[in-house]
Amino acid sequence: MAVPWSPAAHARPAEWLLRVTESQPPYAVVRRFLLGDPNRPDEWFRVVTWAPTSEARELIGWVRSLDAACALGWDHYCAFQSWRSHMAARRTDSTAMNQLKPSPAELVKFWRAHADNEKTPRPTRR
Repeated sequence: MAVPWSPAAHARPAEWLLRVTESQPPYAVVRRFLLGDPNRPDEWFRVVTWAPTSEARELIGWVRSLDAACALGWDHYCAFQSWRSHMAARRTDSTAMNQLKPSPAELVKFWRAHADNEKTPRPTRR
């Protein structure tokens, strides 16, 4: 018995919303891009912070695999939560926090350099 062809057979995932649970808003958006030669394109993944509008999203980084993209999004989430907690403990008001907030890429860079000392779980590479 043959299955009828459907245009959905050509559908490929292009965007993922990363979230801790379905009831919480996403913490990052991963988008897949195929660049270069259409016959042998390079696959890249862009990771941005989540916001309701594209204009309010900030670039976290570009990577070559979906696993790396998800790890980058998770590391940014952990780094941002840790930074917010640190700033709140210092009784920093929200206006000052917005002015002092590092870029997502810098936050992840610092987080990854110091993650071995943190207690927050990180995805492990296999």
